Amino acid sequence: MNLYLLRHGEAETKASSDAARQLTVKGREDAEYVAKQFAARQLPLEQCFVSPYVRASQTAEVFVQQLSFTVPCTTTELLVPEVRASTVMDFLNKNIHAQHVLLVSHNPLLSELNAMLTEGNINDMHILATSELICISLDVVGLGMGSTPFRLIPPIHRLLS
Repeated sequence: MNLYLLRHGEAETKASSDAARQLTVKGREDAEYVAKQFAARQLPLEQCFVSPYVRASQTAEVFVQQLSFTVPCTTTELLVPEVRASTVMDFLNKNIHAQHVLLVSHNPLLSELNAMLTEGNINDMHILATSELICISLDVVGLGMGSTPFRLIPPIHRLLS
């Protein structure tokens, strides 16, 4: 399976609630940039699961618009920031039969999930930047079972890495 973890784009700092925060112009541009990098690789994508928070939904919308094919997106409470990686891993094991899956969510969840799937622990986890996409290739969803063939980042983050 190729599991793609995409952190939402930059969001406004204030809104009526955290869940209601919308993408900034930069957030939209960064998500579009990463989506174009992904599309240029001509990779398949079968399913997309998205946090119900506005900024994640907007990021997913921007991302899939750049693809030359349609991808079904499902909104799920399993991808809100408070959920733990083990819960998402259980969901993937029990419910996902696709080989190319995109998760659009938040930190700390995505950074924790990446660390658990690739390293087996969170001791030295990489913190995903906004609009960063990490590909995790794995045969079995389990601790330390994945590798990271590539990651895609917006231009500004490339200068900071």
